[in-house]
Amino acid sequence: MYTTKFYFLSLNTLLAYIPLELSFHIKDMRSPILQVILGCVWLLFFPNIPYLVTDIVHSDMLQLYNYADGSSLPSVRLWALLIALFLVIFAFNLWGFSELLKLARYFKDKFRIHPFVMRMIIGGICFLSAMGIYAGRFPPRLHSIYFLTDPLKVFDIIFLQWSQKKLEFVLLFFILHLGILTVLYIQNLLMERKFENI
Repeated sequence: MYTTKFYFLSLNTLLAYIPLELSFHIKDMRSPILQVILGCVWLLFFPNIPYLVTDIVHSDMLQLYNYADGSSLPSVRLWALLIALFLVIFAFNLWGFSELLKLARYFKDKFRIHPFVMRMIIGGICFLSAMGIYAGRFPPRLHSIYFLTDPLKVFDIIFLQWSQKKLEFVLLFFILHLGILTVLYIQNLLMERKFENI
């Protein structure tokens, strides 16, 4: 009965893994052209990583909390599903954004890009990713595969169709990206201080 509660998670996890795998290979490419091509594919799939955060909305399907009396359902199986959802979201966002920063550092050093310019590039990537999350979560809900099957429609929906509500959500998801990056930045600072004190 409960095996299909989070059936969507396997597909979303696979889609989130693709940019991770690509990020491992981009730096190994000797041809700059191949790096650019692979980088574009990576950018296409990267929103699938922070998109996992929005899968929290599905936790309501488990009905673990009784709002009437404030009690929680003592079901080990359902709580295990909730924990699995959390671990997938946490792990992939940690790995995905860490790889984003590694790629940024790699290209900054390779092409001698000014740090301020690189920050703007990272911000642009995050904004595009936020737009991708909105397009995947809200009607007419686009899937990554649509970039291949109907790219013009995807371009129209993502870049040309705007509303106040869309702008609000895109900015909200953009803040999500900045929040994750800020946490990673603070974590790196703490790790550096820890090693300095050893």
